[in-house]
Amino acid sequence: MRFIVLGAGMQGAACAYDLLQHPDTEYVTLVDQDAALIEQVGKRLNSDQVRSVIIDCSDSKALQGHIKDHHVVVSALPYRLNLAAAQAACEAGVNFVDMGGNIETVLAELRLAKRAREKDICLIPDCGLAPGLANVLVADAVAELDDISDVRIRVGGLPANPRAPWDYMLVFSFEGLINEYTESAAILRDWNRCEVDVLTEDEPIAFPDPVGDCEASYTSGGSSTLPWTYAGRIRNLDYKTVRYPGHYEKLRALRSLGFFDTEKIQVRGQEVAPRDVLQTLMQSKLSFPGEPDVVVVRIESEGTRQGKPTVLCHEMMDYRDEETGLTAMMRTTSFPVSIVAQMIADGTISKKGAFPPEIVVPPTAMISELERRGVFVRRIFKNK
Repeated sequence: MRFIVLGAGMQGAACAYDLLQHPDTEYVTLVDQDAALIEQVGKRLNSDQVRSVIIDCSDSKALQGHIKDHHVVVSALPYRLNLAAAQAACEAGVNFVDMGGNIETVLAELRLAKRAREKDICLIPDCGLAPGLANVLVADAVAELDDISDVRIRVGGLPANPRAPWDYMLVFSFEGLINEYTESAAILRDWNRCEVDVLTEDEPIAFPDPVGDCEASYTSGGSSTLPWTYAGRIRNLDYKTVRYPGHYEKLRALRSLGFFDTEKIQVRGQEVAPRDVLQTLMQSKLSFPGEPDVVVVRIESEGTRQGKPTVLCHEMMDYRDEETGLTAMMRTTSFPVSIVAQMIADGTISKKGAFPPEIVVPPTAMISELERRGVFVRRIFKNK
């Protein structure tokens, strides 16, 4: 099996690492415009099965030429580049998966279904953690329960040792983070899809030690295509991101001051975008390389099973792996997309076209493959 990974950042490097663990992997090609980063990741992977290409991944034509001769393209690029990358994969006739994060981009990718079928390939966007694994676990609940009235998806990446006053650390790109905080959130309410404002309806939620008490609030992107796929089949479904208490109040204060804005303002004779200032400050003040993180997932699906009111709860807590140096967010985001890529390459997923993960990724196999990597998803049935 031959894979090509677009983007050699944290998630791309972790994905390449996992792909290299498969005994049938012939080689993995890493693509990035940063030659120093490519070299650094290559040394860390320390494998003669790694190849590298230094190009700008926004150059679709150049990208298309390098994609050929691979079985699956894995995009670990910023979401804004995913549509062009998916189009390049289609034209090259190579299967494609990405980590998604922006629903409008994902819906545009899914509209490539006809072209993907013509090219005899499979295209699956939104295959990371949430979106991604969360979609697959909801599909598991749909398969296990006779009917579902409510689904509550709660996911978060947190510092294992929070530092005041933010009690937060950047565990993935700022661009992906700010996207969660600025667009609306898609949910299902009374069987119908609708949009709600992000950073609203905070709720308390608690996890086992060392995490403890947290809060969750609406953010965008995490519900992915679920409100489209299950409209009319699930009465209520929503997604909220988990943070330590007080986090969202601080975010709303920043937003009220205009720090999320992209329109430039005059500052001492210079034009500056407030969001660029926020990015610079957050990357400087909230990046703690080497600090341990933890990822929490709780998905509660209420319905009936064999005629009895039942709740199926999927729970996961994952931590930084000190042996490999992979953070919890790298493991729980990159491993699912790598697993999906391998499922396509080995024929486990054989459908051709463009699909959201909840339609084609087998939940039992996904949970089993994660467990083999030391990422454990608990399935708990509770009678109401």
